Amino acid sequence: MRLLLDTCILYDWMMDALADPETIALIQQEGASVSAVAVWEMSIKHALGKMTLPSRRIVEDVGAQGFGWLNITPGHAQAVLDLPAHHKDPFDRLLIAQAQCEAMQILTYDRLFRDYLPETRLVRW
Repeated sequence: MRLLLDTCILYDWMMDALADPETIALIQQEGASVSAVAVWEMSIKHALGKMTLPSRRIVEDVGAQGFGWLNITPGHAQAVLDLPAHHKDPFDRLLIAQAQCEAMQILTYDRLFRDYLPETRLVRW
């Protein structure tokens, strides 16, 4: 299954703070994709003073890691309409819709993702 990194996992990867050796090995072996949603979320949280960025060159840094890109399509945005309201975070809801539309497995710390995608891989802190 193709892997999609939740923003928090991407952030920890970029900050060299991902602590789960099993997840690190999985990403290194299988590769992973990053959604444009993650760049948007990190940019907004940085602007609000809620997140320190590894650098201001997020796109280039993600590319240097060898991750693939998952762009946001109108179909992904529309798929959010069909999601139950378990999760209120708009970034996470769009990531969940993308994973559903693209048959991808999300790597995250957030257990609520499993309410939408039972195959979500929860990462240990």
